[in-house]
Amino acid sequence: MIPATPAIAQTAVPPSATLPPVVVQGSTIPIEETTAGPVQGFRALTAKSATRTSTPLEQLPQNIVVIPRSVIDSQSNVTLSETLRNVSNVYPMNSLNIGNVEQVPYKIRGFGAELWTDGFGGNLFVAGDREGLVNVERVEVLKGPNAILYGGGGGAPVGGAINIVSKLPTDKARYEAGITAGSYMFANPYIDFNQPLDANKNVLFRLTAEYTGSNSFIQVLNTRRFNINPTLTLTNRDGTSLTVQGFISEYHQQSYPGLPVTGTIVGDYRIDRSIFFGNPDIMSSYSKMSGMTATFDHRFDETWSVNVKGRWSQSEILQNSQSPFLDASGTGGTPFIPPSTFDVNNIQMYDAQQEFVINPTIQAKFAAGPSQNTVLIGGDYSRVTEVGIMPVDTLGNFCFLLGFGCTPSTVNLQNPFFPYRYTFPQIGVGEAAALFNYNATYVTKGLYGQLQSTLYDRVHLLGGLRVGSIDITYNEYATGTLVPYITSATRVLPRAGVVVDLTKGLSIYGNYSQGMKWVPFSQTFAQPAPEFSTTFETGVKLNIDDALTGTLALFQIQRTNVPVRISAVVANLTQQTSRGFEADLVYQPNRNWSVLGSYGFTDVFFAGQAGANIPAGNKIPYVPAHTARLWATYKFDESVLPGFSLGAGVYAASGQYVDPQNLWRTGGYYTVDAKVGYENEHVRASISAKNLTNNQYYVPYTWFGGQVAPGAPLMVFGQLSFKL
Repeated sequence: MIPATPAIAQTAVPPSATLPPVVVQGSTIPIEETTAGPVQGFRALTAKSATRTSTPLEQLPQNIVVIPRSVIDSQSNVTLSETLRNVSNVYPMNSLNIGNVEQVPYKIRGFGAELWTDGFGGNLFVAGDREGLVNVERVEVLKGPNAILYGGGGGAPVGGAINIVSKLPTDKARYEAGITAGSYMFANPYIDFNQPLDANKNVLFRLTAEYTGSNSFIQVLNTRRFNINPTLTLTNRDGTSLTVQGFISEYHQQSYPGLPVTGTIVGDYRIDRSIFFGNPDIMSSYSKMSGMTATFDHRFDETWSVNVKGRWSQSEILQNSQSPFLDASGTGGTPFIPPSTFDVNNIQMYDAQQEFVINPTIQAKFAAGPSQNTVLIGGDYSRVTEVGIMPVDTLGNFCFLLGFGCTPSTVNLQNPFFPYRYTFPQIGVGEAAALFNYNATYVTKGLYGQLQSTLYDRVHLLGGLRVGSIDITYNEYATGTLVPYITSATRVLPRAGVVVDLTKGLSIYGNYSQGMKWVPFSQTFAQPAPEFSTTFETGVKLNIDDALTGTLALFQIQRTNVPVRISAVVANLTQQTSRGFEADLVYQPNRNWSVLGSYGFTDVFFAGQAGANIPAGNKIPYVPAHTARLWATYKFDESVLPGFSLGAGVYAASGQYVDPQNLWRTGGYYTVDAKVGYENEHVRASISAKNLTNNQYYVPYTWFGGQVAPGAPLMVFGQLSFKL
């Protein structure tokens, strides 16, 4: 199959965002050359995250799904989580979270996924304003392990990765300022300024920034978040450039502990779904991240080029919450005293990290006989230091549980009243004790080589090897004495894949890859080895007349040494398997219609006994077996309603287990969204509705293992921006 467009070289100077329309294979849809690569309507033509080279999607032996900026704007998305619903078998984090201790809040194909920005992970937690969209040029979602090219923090991703590709400066001045406002006092003003700083356009600057403030359909919650992203590019416009990106990002909100399963999805009574569990005067929690990324590119000639990327960052999370967890299940999901009385505990979680990572590569592109080849050789080094503590004050509940006659601190959720003020737990005062109190150092190193070859313009080969190592020193002080954990492992990780063009517009592919990642420590683990994974994937790639494009895939991932939380303070290491099918398609028959559709099926389960009450075959929690997304946009002709568009879509998901014991399961649900938009050269405006039918549903919520969160009700948003 001849790709719809050849791989367009990424020059040292990002091209202007407004190029003349380019017609491909008779299509009337223009191609826009963005700083992240060419885009045709809803369809990105190339991706860089999978191979660190700009490669046509049809030549990648893996299901790589790209959500370009055009989709984000067409749907009037207000959060990253909403954007990720477009991708099959991707389960985004609930946007109610703040500083949540979940270290893999995003999931792909049933397993934890990394969230990257420009190829770098977000430290070991996802800190800062993780929902903001002003600086997002596109989102590239990689399915399965990608251990060959990426390491850092606790190792290379094993479930998959979500790579946010940032906006970069261009050589054409461009300015945009606007605001999105909507339900529950939502307000999101933003700016995007791009300006060359000299007449020769050798110095390019871009600044994006946004602030979001809102209340919530959940009582008490008030959100304030912002991000600021200055970027400077120095270039000779002939193959050499240096780009420096700064970022400051913060998220402030009361920590939301979810609601217990009893009274929401099980039990003989129902509590108000808008209840905030905790004293209404509780102070906000925060999550912060800042740092700098530098990228140096130099092209020696048509064959050889080098790239060096480095990043320094720091993050800090402080989470203050009131929550139940002393029930019989150890999760807080069932009453402390039946039928509806729950314990109240003051909990704090603090974590601070600093990270340095560098990744140099050298690339060679050459022809040899009937083959076109790209060789990539590189390495990476990452060092992350971390300190953290998680004290808990049980406020007399533990003493009561032991039968010592103490007065417990409780709340009856059928008549909720929270008189217990939140105070910082002080170890040694009252019943306050530390669940965790640690410092740690994570060092990962890797050397890798990768070969991409195209034979006779019909067979596309990809192969690579990585020699990777993980060295972790974790010191735990929760018991009052130092308990050190040390892990050191080195492993050769292979990756291989092939795409064969059967006919014009139809290809088949297959791949095999391995991954290695850290296992988080606690006093519940006994010095675990790293986690390993193996993926097999096969599928079909389509490109029918540049109108119907996409991927159909079958996959299996096997993981060993995977931690699973049994209760608030107990965890086991397990074996897990994920199998499934997915389809990601874009249909654009003409300039008027753009349709995006996806469907995912995942059967993810424990492959061995995971605990006394978790037999082999139990389903992994937080994962719906079925998810589907359909969105269509219609743009009116210039002769009818110039600049106007209509869009509508539906998202559906089946029920999910809340706990690894498979005691509790939420129901399936769907939401309908719609949008009316207008855009011309200088103005963009839209009105959109989310959950148009106001469906009420619950989804599992990562806390102590027995919580759910209500889905957002009907919300309406309006957007207005001005462009120069």
